[in-house]
Amino acid sequence: MLVIKVRVIPQLLLSDGLLKKPVQFKKPRTVANPISIARVFETRQVDELMLLDIGCAKHNTNFNRDILSLIAEELTVPLAVGGGVNNLETVAELIGGGAEKIVINTAAVETPELITAIAEKFGSQSIVVSIDALKNAQGEYEVFVQNGQHPTGLDPVAWAMETVERGAGELIVNSIAQDGAMDGYDIPLIKSVAEAVSVPVIAAGGASGPDDCVKAILQGRAAAVSISSLFLFRRITPIMIKDAMADAGIPVRRSETIRALTAGRHVSR
Repeated sequence: MLVIKVRVIPQLLLSDGLLKKPVQFKKPRTVANPISIARVFETRQVDELMLLDIGCAKHNTNFNRDILSLIAEELTVPLAVGGGVNNLETVAELIGGGAEKIVINTAAVETPELITAIAEKFGSQSIVVSIDALKNAQGEYEVFVQNGQHPTGLDPVAWAMETVERGAGELIVNSIAQDGAMDGYDIPLIKSVAEAVSVPVIAAGGASGPDDCVKAILQGRAAAVSISSLFLFRRITPIMIKDAMADAGIPVRRSETIRALTAGRHVSR
């Protein structure tokens, strides 16, 4: 019987070539050089690394390919890359530059056909649709785009189901209210999406410690956790997250497995 291992995915937010970290999608502060931080994660048993350029929406640019190239050349872990992706040409360039998965958010809402186009050309496994949600004045969850600044009127669960129908191979669900707050994941939001779709859901936004990650899997039904602030500002490592998951009976990849997988991937690059 095939056992699906739960993944721990650090999320690095970039802007102007630097690593940034906003809180609730506002007032991002500069943290460090993203390449240096990526090197650190390479040694800490991460399953993937997610690189999102949040400056693309503001400056109407594409993902910084120089940074992608430098990171892809040095790291062996799979890279999921997003920011400024709105056409197949950009997708091809990013995959050619070392990305294994492409993350789209605003472009998916503005041009839903792009999801299908990417899936048909590169495979569903290559596309991750990111869904940022916040409760509106009526107390209902609503999808927001443009770095969480613009409401869409879309219900997260209905939108998630549509993206999967169009070909999305994976979803990342992020609570804007919890983002950067390190106050726990929005379990009801994550669970509502995870139980409605047939593809893996990555929980994002709010992890304050290993216990929150365990809850995202066991209670939220997520297949992976994406973490940013917790790794950057507290003495918590991916290994500690995996230890807590293993103690809770959640299957995770250990260092030997990860080294074997990434060694083969590095050779093929």
